[in-house]
Amino acid sequence: MNTDIDLIDFMDLVNFTLHKDFVEKWRYKFSEKFIKHFQLRILSSLFNFMTKKCRYSEEQVENFFTSVDISIYYPLIINDNARRK
Repeated sequence: MNTDIDLIDFMDLVNFTLHKDFVEKWRYKFSEKFIKHFQLRILSSLFNFMTKKCRYSEEQVENFFTSVDISIYYPLIINDNARRK
């Protein structure tokens, strides 16, 4: 098992899962709101992992998310401008 390939496959899966195409694929079966809640949970899990499990400060994690422009990781939020206020 090649770890690098596994990691790339995993990141591709996360990328697709957080993309608006994922919403389009599943929204007719489960509703757009349902899918967006699922996607948001993935992002909040990442935040909780970094702050609670790894014990980084919320400010540090938020600064990191801002620095790497976390919004590119979730085009799932169609109205992204509302989040940036």
